[in-house]
Amino acid sequence: MKLKMAEEEDYMSDSFINVQEDIRPGLPMLRQIREAHRKEEKQQEANLKNKRKSLKEEEQERRDIGLKNALGCENKGFALLQKMGYKSGQALGKSGDGIVEPIPLNVKTGKSGIGHEALLKRKAEEKLESYRRKILMKKEVEERAAEQFRMRLKNKQDEMKLEGDLRRSQRACQQLDTQKVLEKLQILTSYLREEHLYCIWCGTAYEDKEDLSSNCPGPTSADHD
Repeated sequence: MKLKMAEEEDYMSDSFINVQEDIRPGLPMLRQIREAHRKEEKQQEANLKNKRKSLKEEEQERRDIGLKNALGCENKGFALLQKMGYKSGQALGKSGDGIVEPIPLNVKTGKSGIGHEALLKRKAEEKLESYRRKILMKKEVEERAAEQFRMRLKNKQDEMKLEGDLRRSQRACQQLDTQKVLEKLQILTSYLREEHLYCIWCGTAYEDKEDLSSNCPGPTSADHD
């Protein structure tokens, strides 16, 4: 009886239940496996990124060190310059007026192709030049419009001046013609009075000068009003 109860206790114990749960397949186990795979993949990606970053940093450090250090005699180009009489720190050129420091190295880090920056610069210059041409053309159009306005205004003023001169000339002609007519009329009436004792306003030929002087009001039209 005791043995049987012991067996029942072993059957109902935690260790037996845990073993049963461990070997039981199901959804929780699949989730754990998938989660483990995801963590492993993320870790591999992080390691790969760190490795790439390290390679770039190492390459940059090596480049910086190489650029900071002066060339030595082991460099074939530097050795050739020394054979030609060049000394370290001396300017290049026969007269010594050339550069002293080497041409700086510009490292291209972008993904654009060779000549892309030059293309962008040329396009920017072309765009700026096109804008300048538009501004210049606009200025020329405005200047032409202003000049045409000034010319129209001047022509209008000249036309008005000509019309004024014409009216003054017409008045002068009228006055001069009237004066000339009056002079002719005076000459004719004086001739009629002196030679024929005749007054055109009286319509009478007098017998003598005394009769003309006594009965005619005067030698002008105003005298007869």
